[in-house]
Amino acid sequence: MTNTTRRTLVLGALALPFASLSTRALAQAGWPDRPLRIIVPLAPGGSADAVCRLLSNGLGQVLGQTVVVENKPGAGGITGLSEVARAKPDGYTLGYSLAGALTVAPHIATRMPYQMSDLTPVSQVVAVPEIIVVNPKLGVKTLQELIAYARANPGKVNFGSAGNATIPHLGGELFKRTANIDIVHIPYRGSGPALNDLLAGQVQMMVSDITLVRSHIEAGRLIGLAVAGPARVSELPKVPTTAEAGVPGMVVSNWHGIVGPAGMPPALLQTLHAAIRKAIDMPEIKQRLEKEGADAVASSSAEFGTFLAKESSVWGGLTKELGIKWD
Repeated sequence: MTNTTRRTLVLGALALPFASLSTRALAQAGWPDRPLRIIVPLAPGGSADAVCRLLSNGLGQVLGQTVVVENKPGAGGITGLSEVARAKPDGYTLGYSLAGALTVAPHIATRMPYQMSDLTPVSQVVAVPEIIVVNPKLGVKTLQELIAYARANPGKVNFGSAGNATIPHLGGELFKRTANIDIVHIPYRGSGPALNDLLAGQVQMMVSDITLVRSHIEAGRLIGLAVAGPARVSELPKVPTTAEAGVPGMVVSNWHGIVGPAGMPPALLQTLHAAIRKAIDMPEIKQRLEKEGADAVASSSAEFGTFLAKESSVWGGLTKELGIKWD
């Protein structure tokens, strides 16, 4: 665990007078006694927005309060999360973020209005494994065939992404280094345009959220070569993992998680964690997540903090190597 993460958790233990209260005592004190607000630092309509709205309904039922979702996009998630960082640590304002805003943006943004120590990790909610897909016209059907083709044709395989420094972009760069191949990144303004060009054969490959490409794989318009996760996914059982396909170091997840302001007391974090777990376990939410290709996690604050530190180290090192910066 990094010093930043450790400092965040220590601040959470000291900040408020009711920090020493048990979870039961917190509930007896009347929390929550008004609606909660979850800020999604992305535009409406994406996978994180959809899962957050699904989760908010479940949390509302568990906590007995309305949970309002607000979209505040901008600056790769920084705009929305800066508002979370400025909020009171009372549990009424939270942030729901993709991996990039928490583990990539802090390393590449030249102007950050907050530090990661200004946020408290609450819970990783879901993991969304990435998958390596190719256009069938490329003529490869396995990951090893793709690697062999790329080595025989350096610089001729283009991979699309939703834009510079997105998890699909960095996943492609990680694959490039792990497999020791020369492939070329083509950034787009969003995953939709990148997918359209992949289907048209303008780019040959993508590292993509499974939810985005699964229907195209099932229809034969794309070929799924490997899932960049620890296990195969039930929706695409014939697609091996990257480890099974011979590239064990290629593990990428575009996960979602909840954070709050620094200084949230342990009792509050425990209550939120219990509520998130109960909501995630609701049959209707579980089934929807499975349909979306997302794996439920619902980790504790400490577990999420450790995970964030590890992910930040991986992507921070890669962005530094690539020399990526946001103005």
